[in-house]
Amino acid sequence: MSGRVVDYDRFADGYDRRYTLHSYSGVRATLLDFIGAGRPAAILEVGCGTGHWLGAVIGLSPFVAGVEPSFGMLSRARVAVPRARLVRARAEMLPWRDASFDRVFCVNALHHFADRQRFFAEARRVLRPGGGLLTIGKDPHAERDEWWVYDYFPETREIDRARFAAVRTLRGELSRAGFAWAESSEADRVEALMPVREAFAAGMVDRAYTSQLTVLTDEEFSAGVERLRSAEADATRNGGALDLVTDFRLYATAGWLP
Repeated sequence: MSGRVVDYDRFADGYDRRYTLHSYSGVRATLLDFIGAGRPAAILEVGCGTGHWLGAVIGLSPFVAGVEPSFGMLSRARVAVPRARLVRARAEMLPWRDASFDRVFCVNALHHFADRQRFFAEARRVLRPGGGLLTIGKDPHAERDEWWVYDYFPETREIDRARFAAVRTLRGELSRAGFAWAESSEADRVEALMPVREAFAAGMVDRAYTSQLTVLTDEEFSAGVERLRSAEADATRNGGALDLVTDFRLYATAGWLP
């Protein structure tokens, strides 16, 4: 796990910008398929952030809960999803009794947890028999992504390799945590091409846009911005324009109890 920690209290106000820039329709479809049509009695999101994904499932169960350690993020979630039961807590110590939920999920959050295997054990504890855990996130070990963040802020690539596990690793850890079986699939492919001037105007070149930028030091972030400005100037001098390429995949890994 990477030693870089994101202060989400500091960046909570700008966090939801990502949802105006990308649809994440594949993530939504994967999540809804995981929840299923049977109206489970209780659903828990761990690392619920501002409540965006809680809002997608709030009508699918009579009891929907979220856990989030950041006070700033949780404050926004309470406004966005007032019907959800929200608790400030950490993934490694869930404040719920054994066998409380039918589904537990986390989206783009697992890489922030301090102890992934302890979280898996906690998820198993709070799940009822036949329940499932879903996690969705990047797998930089697959080497399939092309992303301007990695290109112009090169430190982020190694940081991600340290804090994200390969999906095959996640399946093994779920098995060791007591899940009867686990499966992985590609949940979404996020693709975009945006001129760098528009990217600056849209707030993409900002620390709050993605945690990859948030975890950088001030010097690393400033150096990346300078690379972008320099590359843009070179393109302009040559009579062209600089486009920022986004083409990365998000993978779903689910574990199920007997």
